[in-house]
Amino acid sequence: MSQDQHPVHSPEREALRDRHGVRAITSEEEGQDVFALPDGVYGFTGAPAAREMPLFTHPIARGTEVHKSAHGEIYLIGYVQPAEKQTLENETEPAQIRLFPEPQAYTATLVAVPLSRIERRHALTRENGNPMVIDIAPRS
Repeated sequence: MSQDQHPVHSPEREALRDRHGVRAITSEEEGQDVFALPDGVYGFTGAPAAREMPLFTHPIARGTEVHKSAHGEIYLIGYVQPAEKQTLENETEPAQIRLFPEPQAYTATLVAVPLSRIERRHALTRENGNPMVIDIAPRS
């Protein structure tokens, strides 16, 4: 897959970045933990389940895009099955979803999962598309 065809360059991702009011991190910001970065940035991490999430300017193989919105909310960006998107949007019950960093044949629905709703981020499986299992809390 060429760099131009990579899913991070899709119009859908660009629209999501616009909605969150984020810009790409700069080379000076590269490698810093998302929590230490200013609001309104995005980057890519290979450690979405870790306590600290260093961000990088370019997509990492099977890495996760992370947004720190203009309002300071942190989101993990990825793809889920349509039913999991419904579960995420349900907001009333705890749930578990599998977030994929790139679209798969059966998980092509783009979502932004707010870190504030995540109860637990399980370690990446490193198999079958590199999903991360996430325990989602209901909205408070």
